[in-house]
Amino acid sequence: MEMTSKWIVFSIVTALTMTSLSGCSSNSDTADSGANAPASDGKRPKLSVFIASRTSDALYTNETLVWKELGKRLNIDFEFITGDIKTMRTKLPVMIASGQYPDIVSGGIADINKYGQSGAFIPLNDPIAKSAPNIKKHLMDDPEAKIQTVSFDGNIYAIPMLSAVRTSEGPLVRKDWLDRLGLPMPETMDDWYNMLKAFKEKDANGNGNPNDEIPFSSVGGQDDKYYLNFADAWGIDLNTDNRWKVENDKLIFTPIDPRAKEYLATMNKWYNEGLIDKEFLSRQEQDFKAAIFSNKVGATNHWIGFLAEFNDLPEAKKVPGFHFEVAKPPVLHKGDKAATRRQQLITVPWAWGISANNKNVEATMKLFDYVYSDEGQILLNFGVEGDSYAKGADGALVYTDKIMKNPDGPRKALWRIGTQALIGFRQDVRYEKALCSSPDVCRQLFSYMDNKLFADPAPTFKYTDADFEEYNKITTQINTYVDSMLSKFIIGQEPLSKFDEYVAKVKSMNYDKLESIQKRAYDKYKELKK
Repeated sequence: MEMTSKWIVFSIVTALTMTSLSGCSSNSDTADSGANAPASDGKRPKLSVFIASRTSDALYTNETLVWKELGKRLNIDFEFITGDIKTMRTKLPVMIASGQYPDIVSGGIADINKYGQSGAFIPLNDPIAKSAPNIKKHLMDDPEAKIQTVSFDGNIYAIPMLSAVRTSEGPLVRKDWLDRLGLPMPETMDDWYNMLKAFKEKDANGNGNPNDEIPFSSVGGQDDKYYLNFADAWGIDLNTDNRWKVENDKLIFTPIDPRAKEYLATMNKWYNEGLIDKEFLSRQEQDFKAAIFSNKVGATNHWIGFLAEFNDLPEAKKVPGFHFEVAKPPVLHKGDKAATRRQQLITVPWAWGISANNKNVEATMKLFDYVYSDEGQILLNFGVEGDSYAKGADGALVYTDKIMKNPDGPRKALWRIGTQALIGFRQDVRYEKALCSSPDVCRQLFSYMDNKLFADPAPTFKYTDADFEEYNKITTQINTYVDSMLSKFIIGQEPLSKFDEYVAKVKSMNYDKLESIQKRAYDKYKELKK
Protein backbone atom coordinates (compact mmCIF):
# COMPACT_ATOMS: atom_id res chain seq x y z
CA MET A 1 0.00 0.00 0.00
CA GLU A 2 1.00 3.62 -0.43
CA MET A 3 0.72 6.55 1.90
CA THR A 4 1.33 9.82 0.09
CA SER A 5 2.35 12.89 2.04
CA LYS A 6 -0.21 15.30 0.71
CA TRP A 7 -3.82 16.23 0.45
CA ILE A 8 -7.13 14.47 0.25
CA VAL A 9 -5.65 11.00 0.75
CA PHE A 10 -8.21 8.52 1.96
CA SER A 11 -7.50 4.92 2.98
CA ILE A 12 -10.20 2.51 4.02
CA VAL A 13 -8.73 1.03 7.20
CA THR A 14 -11.91 -0.16 8.91
CA ALA A 15 -13.25 -3.55 7.88
CA LEU A 16 -16.86 -3.29 6.75
CA THR A 17 -19.43 -6.05 6.91
CA MET A 18 -20.99 -7.26 3.72
CA THR A 19 -24.14 -5.33 2.79
CA SER A 20 -26.03 -4.61 -0.39
CA LEU A 21 -25.06 -1.76 -2.67
CA SER A 22 -28.26 0.12 -1.93
CA GLY A 23 -27.83 3.87 -1.85
CA CYS A 24 -25.92 3.97 -5.13
CA SER A 25 -27.57 5.02 -8.35
CA SER A 26 -27.23 2.87 -11.45
CA ASN A 27 -27.72 5.05 -14.50
CA SER A 28 -27.90 3.61 -17.99
CA ASP A 29 -29.64 4.43 -21.25
CA THR A 30 -30.91 0.88 -21.72
CA ALA A 31 -32.65 -1.61 -19.47
CA ASP A 32 -30.01 -4.35 -19.83
CA SER A 33 -26.89 -3.25 -17.96
CA GLY A 34 -24.52 -5.34 -20.07
CA ALA A 35 -21.96 -5.14 -17.28
CA ASN A 36 -18.78 -7.06 -18.11
CA ALA A 37 -20.24 -8.29 -21.41
CA PRO A 38 -17.82 -8.18 -24.35
CA ALA A 39 -18.88 -5.98 -27.25
CA SER A 40 -19.90 -7.93 -30.32
CA ASP A 41 -18.81 -6.79 -33.77
CA GLY A 42 -20.49 -3.60 -34.89
CA LYS A 43 -21.93 -2.79 -31.47
CA ARG A 44 -20.94 -0.06 -29.06
CA PRO A 45 -19.30 -1.53 -25.98
CA LYS A 46 -20.93 -0.64 -22.69
CA LEU A 47 -18.68 -0.06 -19.71
CA SER A 48 -20.00 -0.15 -16.16
CA VAL A 49 -18.35 2.52 -13.99
CA PHE A 50 -18.25 2.62 -10.20
CA ILE A 51 -17.64 6.31 -9.43
CA ALA A 52 -18.46 9.08 -7.00
CA SER A 53 -20.24 12.01 -8.63
CA ARG A 54 -18.78 15.38 -7.66
CA THR A 55 -22.12 16.77 -6.54
CA SER A 56 -25.12 14.87 -5.23
CA ASP A 57 -27.64 17.02 -7.12
CA ALA A 58 -26.24 15.95 -10.49
CA LEU A 59 -25.33 12.25 -10.40
CA TYR A 60 -23.62 11.07 -13.55
CA THR A 61 -25.63 9.61 -16.44
CA ASN A 62 -24.97 9.15 -20.15
CA GLU A 63 -26.55 12.60 -20.57
CA THR A 64 -23.99 14.34 -18.36
CA LEU A 65 -22.21 16.63 -20.81
CA VAL A 66 -18.64 15.34 -20.45
CA TRP A 67 -19.63 11.68 -20.30
CA LYS A 68 -21.99 12.10 -23.23
CA GLU A 69 -19.16 13.65 -25.23
CA LEU A 70 -16.75 10.87 -24.27
CA GLY A 71 -19.30 8.30 -25.43
CA LYS A 72 -19.77 10.15 -28.69
CA ARG A 73 -16.07 10.54 -29.42
CA LEU A 74 -15.12 6.97 -28.47
CA ASN A 75 -18.32 5.18 -29.53
CA ILE A 76 -19.01 3.67 -26.12
CA ASP A 77 -21.86 3.70 -23.60
CA PHE A 78 -21.61 3.86 -19.83
CA GLU A 79 -23.58 2.46 -16.97
CA PHE A 80 -22.89 4.44 -13.81
CA ILE A 81 -22.97 3.00 -10.32
CA THR A 82 -22.74 6.28 -8.49
CA GLY A 83 -23.58 8.36 -5.47
CA ASP A 84 -21.97 11.11 -3.44
CA ILE A 85 -18.35 10.83 -2.35
CA LYS A 86 -19.07 9.66 1.19
CA THR A 87 -21.46 6.97 -0.03
CA MET A 88 -19.08 5.62 -2.64
CA ARG A 89 -16.14 5.51 -0.24
CA THR A 90 -18.24 3.34 2.04
CA LYS A 91 -19.48 1.14 -0.80
CA LEU A 92 -16.06 0.49 -2.33
CA PRO A 93 -14.83 -2.24 0.09
CA VAL A 94 -18.34 -3.71 0.18
CA MET A 95 -18.37 -4.00 -3.59
CA ILE A 96 -14.87 -5.51 -3.62
CA ALA A 97 -15.88 -8.07 -1.01
CA SER A 98 -18.86 -9.09 -3.12
CA GLY A 99 -16.66 -10.06 -6.08
CA GLN A 100 -19.19 -8.36 -8.40
CA TYR A 101 -16.82 -5.86 -9.91
CA PRO A 102 -17.97 -3.30 -12.50
CA ASP A 103 -15.69 -2.84 -15.50
CA ILE A 104 -14.12 0.36 -14.17
CA VAL A 105 -13.71 1.47 -10.57
CA SER A 106 -12.81 4.95 -9.35
CA GLY A 107 -11.24 5.33 -5.94
CA GLY A 108 -8.05 6.20 -4.11
CA ILE A 109 -4.70 5.16 -5.53
CA ALA A 110 -3.92 3.29 -2.32
CA ASP A 111 -7.23 1.41 -2.40
CA ILE A 112 -6.95 0.38 -6.04
CA ASN A 113 -3.39 -0.82 -5.46
CA LYS A 114 -4.41 -2.74 -2.35
CA TYR A 115 -7.28 -4.51 -4.08
CA GLY A 116 -5.26 -4.88 -7.27
CA GLN A 117 -2.67 -6.95 -5.46
CA SER A 118 -5.54 -9.12 -4.23
CA GLY A 119 -6.73 -9.74 -7.79
CA ALA A 120 -9.65 -7.29 -8.10
CA PHE A 121 -7.87 -5.14 -10.71
CA ILE A 122 -5.59 -6.04 -13.59
CA PRO A 123 -2.00 -4.76 -13.91
CA LEU A 124 -1.82 -2.08 -16.58
CA ASN A 125 1.92 -2.07 -17.26
CA ASP A 126 1.67 -4.05 -20.49
CA PRO A 127 -1.54 -2.42 -21.83
CA ILE A 128 0.04 1.00 -21.26
CA ALA A 129 3.20 0.01 -23.10
CA LYS A 130 1.24 -1.46 -26.01
CA SER A 131 -1.61 0.99 -26.57
CA ALA A 132 -1.54 4.04 -24.29
CA PRO A 133 1.03 6.58 -25.52
CA ASN A 134 -0.50 9.46 -23.56
CA ILE A 135 -0.44 7.58 -20.27
CA LYS A 136 3.10 6.45 -21.00
CA LYS A 137 4.20 10.03 -21.66
CA HIS A 138 2.55 11.73 -18.70
CA LEU A 139 2.65 8.96 -16.08
CA MET A 140 5.19 6.25 -16.86
CA ASP A 141 7.86 8.61 -18.19
CA ASP A 142 7.53 10.99 -15.25
CA PRO A 143 9.59 9.49 -12.39
CA GLU A 144 7.70 11.28 -9.60
CA ALA A 145 4.23 10.58 -10.99
CA LYS A 146 5.12 6.93 -11.54
CA ILE A 147 6.62 6.32 -8.09
CA GLN A 148 3.63 7.97 -6.44
CA THR A 149 1.35 5.56 -8.33
CA VAL A 150 3.18 2.23 -8.54
CA SER A 151 2.06 -0.53 -6.18
CA PHE A 152 4.26 -2.38 -3.72
CA ASP A 153 4.53 -5.30 -6.17
CA GLY A 154 5.83 -3.01 -8.92
CA ASN A 155 2.61 -2.99 -10.95
CA ILE A 156 0.48 -0.07 -12.08
CA TYR A 157 -3.15 -0.81 -11.20
CA ALA A 158 -4.39 2.78 -11.00
CA ILE A 159 -4.35 5.59 -13.52
CA PRO A 160 -4.29 8.70 -11.33
CA MET A 161 -5.48 12.25 -11.62
CA LEU A 162 -2.46 14.50 -12.21
CA SER A 163 -2.39 17.92 -10.58
CA ALA A 164 -1.64 21.15 -12.43
CA VAL A 165 -0.86 23.44 -9.49
CA ARG A 166 1.66 22.59 -6.78
CA THR A 167 0.76 25.63 -4.68
CA SER A 168 -1.06 24.90 -1.46
CA GLU A 169 -0.40 26.68 1.85
CA GLY A 170 1.77 29.67 2.61
CA PRO A 171 2.12 32.93 4.55
CA LEU A 172 0.22 36.06 3.54
CA VAL A 173 0.60 39.61 4.88
CA ARG A 174 -1.52 42.76 4.82
CA LYS A 175 0.54 44.72 2.29
CA ASP A 176 -1.35 47.93 3.07
CA TRP A 177 -0.28 47.61 6.73
CA LEU A 178 3.34 47.20 5.64
CA ASP A 179 3.07 50.28 3.45
CA ARG A 180 1.49 52.31 6.26
CA LEU A 181 4.40 51.43 8.55
CA GLY A 182 7.10 51.66 5.86
CA LEU A 183 8.10 48.00 6.18
CA PRO A 184 9.25 45.58 3.47
CA MET A 185 7.82 42.10 2.94
CA PRO A 186 9.40 39.77 5.51
CA GLU A 187 11.94 37.18 4.43
CA THR A 188 13.77 35.93 7.53
CA MET A 189 12.26 34.89 10.83
CA ASP A 190 13.78 38.03 12.35
CA ASP A 191 11.95 40.07 9.71
CA TRP A 192 8.74 38.32 10.71
CA TYR A 193 9.31 39.06 14.38
CA ASN A 194 10.01 42.75 13.72
CA MET A 195 7.00 43.05 11.45
CA LEU A 196 4.60 41.38 13.88
CA LYS A 197 5.98 43.52 16.71
CA ALA A 198 5.29 46.65 14.65
CA PHE A 199 1.79 45.43 13.81
CA LYS A 200 1.09 45.04 17.53
CA GLU A 201 2.54 48.34 18.74
CA LYS A 202 2.15 50.91 15.94
CA ASP A 203 -1.55 51.01 15.09
CA ALA A 204 -1.00 49.13 11.85
CA ASN A 205 -4.67 49.26 10.85
CA GLY A 206 -4.71 53.03 11.27
CA ASN A 207 -7.88 53.27 13.35
CA GLY A 208 -6.27 55.21 16.18
CA ASN A 209 -6.26 52.25 18.58
CA PRO A 210 -2.82 50.64 18.89
CA ASN A 211 -4.16 47.76 20.95
CA ASP A 212 -6.74 46.05 18.72
CA GLU A 213 -4.51 44.39 16.12
CA ILE A 214 -3.93 40.63 16.00
CA PRO A 215 -0.49 40.46 14.38
CA PHE A 216 -0.80 36.79 13.30
CA SER A 217 -3.88 34.59 13.22
CA SER A 218 -5.12 31.55 11.39
CA VAL A 219 -7.63 28.75 11.60
CA GLY A 220 -7.14 26.18 14.35
CA GLY A 221 -8.63 22.79 15.00
CA GLN A 222 -7.90 19.10 14.53
CA ASP A 223 -6.98 19.27 10.84
CA ASP A 224 -5.87 22.90 10.49
CA LYS A 225 -2.46 23.67 11.93
CA TYR A 226 -1.17 26.31 9.55
CA TYR A 227 1.01 27.81 12.28
CA LEU A 228 3.28 24.77 11.93
CA ASN A 229 4.29 26.00 8.48
CA PHE A 230 6.82 28.44 9.96
CA ALA A 231 8.96 25.30 10.45
CA ASP A 232 9.86 25.73 6.76
CA ALA A 233 12.52 28.14 7.98
CA TRP A 234 14.28 25.22 9.72
CA GLY A 235 13.90 22.92 6.73
CA ILE A 236 11.37 20.60 8.37
CA ASP A 237 7.65 19.90 8.19
CA LEU A 238 5.79 19.27 11.45
CA ASN A 239 2.38 18.60 9.91
CA THR A 240 1.02 15.10 10.47
CA ASP A 241 1.08 14.18 6.77
CA ASN A 242 4.79 14.85 6.28
CA ARG A 243 6.69 14.22 9.51
CA TRP A 244 9.25 11.83 8.09
CA LYS A 245 12.15 13.60 6.40
CA VAL A 246 14.98 12.04 4.41
CA GLU A 247 18.32 13.73 4.97
CA ASN A 248 21.57 12.28 3.64
CA ASP A 249 19.63 9.06 2.96
CA LYS A 250 18.62 8.80 6.61
CA LEU A 251 15.11 9.00 8.01
CA ILE A 252 14.30 11.71 10.55
CA PHE A 253 11.08 12.05 12.53
CA THR A 254 10.82 15.82 12.56
CA PRO A 255 8.84 16.38 15.80
CA ILE A 256 11.75 15.03 17.88
CA ASP A 257 14.51 16.67 15.84
CA PRO A 258 16.47 19.48 17.59
CA ARG A 259 15.22 21.89 14.92
CA ALA A 260 11.68 21.32 16.15
CA LYS A 261 12.78 22.61 19.56
CA GLU A 262 14.19 25.76 17.94
CA TYR A 263 10.95 26.32 16.08
CA LEU A 264 8.91 25.83 19.27
CA ALA A 265 11.10 28.30 21.18
CA THR A 266 10.42 30.94 18.52
CA MET A 267 6.67 30.31 18.48
CA ASN A 268 6.55 30.36 22.29
CA LYS A 269 8.32 33.74 22.32
CA TRP A 270 5.89 35.16 19.76
CA TYR A 271 2.93 33.82 21.71
CA ASN A 272 4.16 35.22 25.03
CA GLU A 273 4.66 38.64 23.47
CA GLY A 274 1.15 38.70 22.04
CA LEU A 275 2.23 38.40 18.41
CA ILE A 276 0.13 35.27 17.84
CA ASP A 277 -3.63 35.14 18.25
CA LYS A 278 -4.41 33.85 21.73
CA GLU A 279 -7.22 31.79 20.18
CA PHE A 280 -5.13 30.33 17.34
CA LEU A 281 -5.58 26.73 18.51
CA SER A 282 -9.37 26.87 18.39
CA ARG A 283 -10.33 29.67 16.01
CA GLN A 284 -12.82 28.43 13.42
CA GLU A 285 -13.12 29.57 9.83
CA GLN A 286 -16.12 31.81 10.46
CA ASP A 287 -14.45 33.57 13.40
CA PHE A 288 -11.23 33.86 11.44
CA LYS A 289 -13.02 35.59 8.57
CA ALA A 290 -14.79 37.92 10.99
CA ALA A 291 -11.43 38.98 12.46
CA ILE A 292 -9.97 39.40 8.97
CA PHE A 293 -12.75 41.63 7.70
CA SER A 294 -12.95 43.66 10.90
CA ASN A 295 -9.46 44.85 9.95
CA LYS A 296 -7.77 43.16 12.90
CA VAL A 297 -5.43 40.52 11.38
CA GLY A 298 -2.10 41.53 9.89
CA ALA A 299 -0.67 38.19 8.76
CA THR A 300 -1.76 34.60 8.38
CA ASN A 301 -0.88 31.24 6.89
CA HIS A 302 -3.53 29.48 4.84
CA TRP A 303 -4.30 28.10 1.39
CA ILE A 304 -2.79 30.79 -0.80
CA GLY A 305 -5.38 30.87 -3.57
CA PHE A 306 -8.26 30.80 -1.09
CA LEU A 307 -6.91 33.65 1.03
CA ALA A 308 -5.83 35.80 -1.93
CA GLU A 309 -9.43 35.77 -3.12
CA PHE A 310 -10.42 37.60 0.07
CA ASN A 311 -9.08 40.76 -1.60
CA ASP A 312 -11.92 40.60 -4.13
CA LEU A 313 -14.77 39.96 -1.70
CA PRO A 314 -17.35 42.68 -0.94
CA GLU A 315 -16.35 42.63 2.74
CA ALA A 316 -12.80 43.61 1.79
CA LYS A 317 -14.00 46.57 -0.26
CA LYS A 318 -15.35 48.10 2.95
CA VAL A 319 -11.81 48.29 4.37
CA PRO A 320 -9.76 51.02 2.63
CA GLY A 321 -6.60 49.60 1.04
CA PHE A 322 -7.31 46.01 2.18
CA HIS A 323 -4.82 43.71 0.46
CA PHE A 324 -3.29 40.41 1.49
CA GLU A 325 -0.08 39.58 -0.35
CA VAL A 326 1.64 36.20 -0.42
CA ALA A 327 5.10 36.13 1.14
CA LYS A 328 7.91 33.74 0.38
CA PRO A 329 8.41 30.81 2.76
CA PRO A 330 10.42 32.15 5.70
CA VAL A 331 14.14 31.46 6.10
CA LEU A 332 16.49 31.76 9.06
CA HIS A 333 19.19 33.84 7.41
CA LYS A 334 19.23 36.41 4.65
CA GLY A 335 20.27 34.70 1.43
CA ASP A 336 19.02 31.23 2.42
CA LYS A 337 16.95 29.55 -0.27
CA ALA A 338 13.25 29.88 0.48
CA ALA A 339 11.41 26.60 -0.03
CA THR A 340 8.20 25.22 1.38
CA ARG A 341 7.44 21.59 2.09
CA ARG A 342 3.71 22.31 1.87
CA GLN A 343 2.77 21.46 -1.67
CA GLN A 344 0.40 19.38 -3.74
CA LEU A 345 1.90 16.23 -5.18
CA ILE A 346 2.01 15.54 -8.90
CA THR A 347 -0.66 12.89 -8.37
CA VAL A 348 -4.00 13.69 -6.82
CA PRO A 349 -4.99 10.57 -4.84
CA TRP A 350 -8.06 9.87 -7.02
CA ALA A 351 -7.66 7.34 -9.81
CA TRP A 352 -9.46 4.60 -11.72
CA GLY A 353 -8.61 1.02 -12.53
CA ILE A 354 -9.80 -1.86 -14.71
CA SER A 355 -11.44 -4.70 -12.84
CA ALA A 356 -10.60 -8.36 -13.33
CA ASN A 357 -14.16 -8.88 -14.65
CA ASN A 358 -13.74 -6.39 -17.50
CA LYS A 359 -14.23 -8.09 -20.90
CA ASN A 360 -13.61 -4.86 -22.85
CA VAL A 361 -10.07 -4.04 -21.77
CA GLU A 362 -9.12 -2.69 -25.20
CA ALA A 363 -12.03 -0.23 -25.26
CA THR A 364 -11.33 0.72 -21.64
CA MET A 365 -7.66 1.42 -22.33
CA LYS A 366 -8.72 3.53 -25.30
CA LEU A 367 -10.91 5.54 -22.92
CA PHE A 368 -8.20 5.86 -20.28
CA ASP A 369 -5.60 7.00 -22.78
CA TYR A 370 -7.95 9.44 -24.52
CA VAL A 371 -8.72 11.12 -21.20
CA TYR A 372 -4.94 11.60 -20.73
CA SER A 373 -4.58 13.15 -24.21
CA ASP A 374 -4.57 16.89 -24.89
CA GLU A 375 -8.13 16.69 -26.22
CA GLY A 376 -9.23 14.67 -23.22
CA GLN A 377 -7.54 17.13 -20.89
CA ILE A 378 -9.57 20.01 -22.33
CA LEU A 379 -12.79 18.00 -22.13
CA LEU A 380 -12.27 17.03 -18.47
CA ASN A 381 -11.25 20.56 -17.47
CA PHE A 382 -13.44 22.75 -19.68
CA GLY A 383 -16.22 20.62 -21.10
CA VAL A 384 -17.47 21.15 -24.66
CA GLU A 385 -16.59 24.13 -26.83
CA GLY A 386 -19.59 26.33 -27.53
CA ASP A 387 -21.39 25.03 -24.47
CA SER A 388 -19.25 25.42 -21.37
CA TYR A 389 -16.23 27.19 -22.86
CA ALA A 390 -15.11 29.24 -25.83
CA LYS A 391 -11.78 30.32 -27.30
CA GLY A 392 -10.89 33.96 -26.86
CA ALA A 393 -9.33 36.13 -29.53
CA ASP A 394 -5.90 35.33 -28.11
CA GLY A 395 -6.62 31.61 -28.17
CA ALA A 396 -7.14 31.39 -24.42
CA LEU A 397 -9.91 29.11 -23.18
CA VAL A 398 -12.63 30.96 -21.30
CA TYR A 399 -15.72 29.61 -19.60
CA THR A 400 -19.09 30.69 -20.94
CA ASP A 401 -21.73 32.53 -18.92
CA LYS A 402 -23.37 29.14 -18.32
CA ILE A 403 -20.44 28.43 -16.01
CA MET A 404 -19.23 31.81 -14.79
CA LYS A 405 -22.66 33.25 -14.02
CA ASN A 406 -24.13 30.14 -12.46
CA PRO A 407 -25.90 31.15 -9.22
CA ASP A 408 -24.19 28.31 -7.34
CA GLY A 409 -20.75 29.35 -8.52
CA PRO A 410 -18.56 28.23 -11.44
CA ARG A 411 -16.94 25.24 -9.74
CA LYS A 412 -20.24 23.59 -8.92
CA ALA A 413 -21.49 24.35 -12.42
CA LEU A 414 -18.44 22.55 -13.80
CA TRP A 415 -18.92 19.57 -11.50
CA ARG A 416 -22.51 19.21 -12.67
CA ILE A 417 -21.46 18.83 -16.31
CA GLY A 418 -18.85 16.20 -15.42
CA THR A 419 -15.58 18.14 -15.48
CA GLN A 420 -13.02 17.44 -12.77
CA ALA A 421 -14.44 13.92 -12.41
CA LEU A 422 -12.72 11.78 -9.77
CA ILE A 423 -10.85 9.68 -12.32
CA GLY A 424 -7.43 9.49 -13.91
CA PHE A 425 -7.06 12.64 -16.01
CA ARG A 426 -4.68 15.59 -16.27
CA GLN A 427 -5.74 18.76 -14.52
CA ASP A 428 -4.99 21.88 -16.54
CA VAL A 429 -3.25 25.08 -15.40
CA ARG A 430 -5.63 26.95 -17.67
CA TYR A 431 -8.56 25.66 -15.62
CA GLU A 432 -7.19 27.31 -12.50
CA LYS A 433 -6.39 30.53 -14.34
CA ALA A 434 -9.82 30.69 -15.94
CA LEU A 435 -11.46 30.46 -12.50
CA CYS A 436 -9.28 33.08 -10.80
CA SER A 437 -11.46 35.91 -9.52
CA SER A 438 -8.86 38.45 -10.69
CA PRO A 439 -5.41 38.66 -12.32
CA ASP A 440 -3.96 39.43 -8.88
CA VAL A 441 -5.32 36.19 -7.45
CA CYS A 442 -3.75 34.28 -10.34
CA ARG A 443 -0.43 36.02 -9.81
CA GLN A 444 -0.41 35.07 -6.15
CA LEU A 445 -1.62 31.51 -6.77
CA PHE A 446 1.21 30.82 -9.20
CA SER A 447 3.93 32.86 -7.50
CA TYR A 448 5.47 29.85 -5.72
CA MET A 449 5.52 27.91 -8.99
CA ASP A 450 6.89 30.81 -11.00
CA ASN A 451 9.67 31.40 -8.45
CA LYS A 452 10.38 27.70 -7.76
CA LEU A 453 9.76 27.96 -4.02
CA PHE A 454 9.17 24.26 -3.36
CA ALA A 455 11.41 21.77 -1.61
CA ASP A 456 11.80 18.35 -3.19
CA PRO A 457 8.70 16.22 -2.53
CA ALA A 458 8.89 13.68 0.25
CA PRO A 459 9.26 10.00 -0.66
CA THR A 460 6.14 7.94 -1.30
CA PHE A 461 6.73 5.22 1.24
CA LYS A 462 5.76 1.73 0.08
CA TYR A 463 4.31 -0.61 2.70
CA THR A 464 3.21 -4.20 2.90
CA ASP A 465 -0.36 -4.53 4.14
CA ALA A 466 0.87 -5.81 7.50
CA ASP A 467 3.38 -2.98 7.90
CA PHE A 468 0.82 -0.38 6.90
CA GLU A 469 -1.64 -1.65 9.49
CA GLU A 470 1.03 -1.50 12.18
CA TYR A 471 2.21 1.89 10.92
CA ASN A 472 -1.30 3.32 11.30
CA LYS A 473 -1.68 1.89 14.80
CA ILE A 474 1.61 3.27 16.12
CA THR A 475 1.47 6.56 14.25
CA THR A 476 -2.02 7.37 15.51
CA GLN A 477 -0.84 7.05 19.11
CA ILE A 478 2.36 9.00 18.57
CA ASN A 479 0.73 11.79 16.57
CA THR A 480 -1.98 12.28 19.18
CA TYR A 481 0.70 12.81 21.82
CA VAL A 482 2.93 14.93 19.57
CA ASP A 483 0.07 17.21 18.49
CA SER A 484 -0.85 17.84 22.10
CA MET A 485 2.72 18.56 23.16
CA LEU A 486 3.53 20.88 20.26
CA SER A 487 0.54 23.02 21.20
CA LYS A 488 1.47 22.98 24.88
CA PHE A 489 5.06 23.99 24.18
CA ILE A 490 3.92 26.93 22.06
CA ILE A 491 1.44 28.35 24.57
CA GLY A 492 3.66 27.59 27.56
CA GLN A 493 1.56 24.91 29.24
CA GLU A 494 4.71 22.79 29.11
CA PRO A 495 8.17 24.40 29.39
CA LEU A 496 10.70 23.66 26.66
CA SER A 497 13.01 22.40 29.39
CA LYS A 498 10.89 19.24 29.11
CA PHE A 499 11.62 18.73 25.41
CA ASP A 500 14.03 15.87 26.13
CA GLU A 501 11.39 14.17 28.29
CA TYR A 502 8.93 14.57 25.44
CA VAL A 503 11.40 12.96 23.01
CA ALA A 504 11.95 10.09 25.41
CA LYS A 505 8.19 9.58 25.71
CA VAL A 506 7.81 9.42 21.92
CA LYS A 507 10.60 6.85 21.73
CA SER A 508 8.86 4.74 24.36
CA MET A 509 5.71 4.44 22.17
CA ASN A 510 6.94 1.61 19.91
CA TYR A 511 9.03 4.18 18.07
CA ASP A 512 11.80 1.68 17.25
CA LYS A 513 9.25 -0.57 15.57
CA LEU A 514 7.83 2.37 13.64
CA GLU A 515 11.28 3.44 12.54
CA SER A 516 11.97 -0.08 11.24
CA ILE A 517 8.71 -0.04 9.28
CA GLN A 518 9.61 3.31 7.76
CA LYS A 519 13.08 2.05 6.85
CA ARG A 520 11.59 -0.92 4.99
CA ALA A 521 9.05 1.30 3.25
CA TYR A 522 11.75 3.77 2.25
CA ASP A 523 14.02 0.98 0.95
CA LYS A 524 11.12 -0.34 -1.14
CA TYR A 525 10.50 3.17 -2.48
CA LYS A 526 14.14 3.41 -3.57
CA GLU A 527 13.99 -0.05 -5.14
CA LEU A 528 10.87 0.77 -7.17
CA LYS A 529 12.23 4.14 -8.25
CA LYS A 530 15.29 2.64 -9.95
